[in-house]
Amino acid sequence: MRKPYKKSILLPFIVVSLLMINGCQTGAKNLTTDNLAGQILNTTVSVTFAPDGRLWRLTPTDDAVFVDSSADHGKTYSKPVRVNPVAQRISAWPENPPAIVVGKSGRIHVLYYADEQQKSTTFFSYSDDNGQSFSKPVLISDHADTARHYMNQMLVDKNNKVYMLWHDTRHEQHNSHAAAGSLSLYYTVTDQPNTAQFTNQFISDAVCSCCRTAITLSPEEKPVILVRMIFQDGVRDHALINMTSAGQWSKPQRITNDDWGIEACPEHGPALSIDSQGRSHLTWFTLGDKRQGIFYAHTDDYGKTASAPMPLGDTSRLSGHSDVLAVDNRVVIAWKEFDGNETSIVIKESSDRGTTWSKDKKVLGSTAKSGYPELVSNGKNIFVSWASSDHGHYFMEIKP
Repeated sequence: MRKPYKKSILLPFIVVSLLMINGCQTGAKNLTTDNLAGQILNTTVSVTFAPDGRLWRLTPTDDAVFVDSSADHGKTYSKPVRVNPVAQRISAWPENPPAIVVGKSGRIHVLYYADEQQKSTTFFSYSDDNGQSFSKPVLISDHADTARHYMNQMLVDKNNKVYMLWHDTRHEQHNSHAAAGSLSLYYTVTDQPNTAQFTNQFISDAVCSCCRTAITLSPEEKPVILVRMIFQDGVRDHALINMTSAGQWSKPQRITNDDWGIEACPEHGPALSIDSQGRSHLTWFTLGDKRQGIFYAHTDDYGKTASAPMPLGDTSRLSGHSDVLAVDNRVVIAWKEFDGNETSIVIKESSDRGTTWSKDKKVLGSTAKSGYPELVSNGKNIFVSWASSDHGHYFMEIKP
């Protein structure tokens, strides 16, 4: 029997999250690649596959970010290459990870965060020589000295157009209702990052400030966003926003109705994946009056209609922080559970685009501090990436 969450359990997690955001960074150390696995900042690692099948990994440490790669699905890695030439106070935590994406041209794109004029100021860098060196990191916000910005996401389409979007405190001029904890969503786009000035453009206000936004490409190579928003009734539910063929953003289409009213930050963003036939698969967390826990649903029309929410995991084990990935007809979901001693990564999968599902299966575990699971694909197989402070970085294939 599924046991409901107690809303009171959320407060400790919120307090811990806020402490992580404001106090998790330590003083700068010497830049080094020695024992990189032991230097992972807040158990936060980002990975991606290149078009040629090579796995690329981005690892933040106290004062630098490093990129390395693997030709054998994570069994061995190349020598790490430092992205930032000068030591910086790096900022990263599981809800605010750095990003790495490799385009069709082979260009490696990197986003990371460092405390500069504002905390978590975002820097962009790229490599055109297969990761042997990286360009000088540059700011992507044109208000970096006055507005805090974080929780960036990045996409690169088949034409090597780069989309970057983020949460921004530069929101007063757009805020239709001054809900507590709301920010605005901004983005920039370029196909010439070597000469780009990164013009910033507004997408939406009323975005929940500390819940990571999910973004992916549609089959038409247009970005689609799943974001937790704060609606005028104070409820924190989710909406889909998609870019039209004309290059304009649609109005947010509310897709969850959980009735979760809370005057605090959940620090628990959603996940989104779109299959080749255009079905959007999403997972999210809620402690609403209507339902509690993590849930899955899918939609074929960007949220105008959607399947009934399907509960995931064991709520008595604090299930949460899920990710979802669709490849052809296969859909895999991964999430975290905690039994009081060990944190586990649990998966569930479907072979028919989310109609029927397998039983839950534990695939990884750790008794130490750990990050969130990340699902990635090489276009055929699906893998899970996860980091913990006792074992470092895990990377394994999820076999059907």
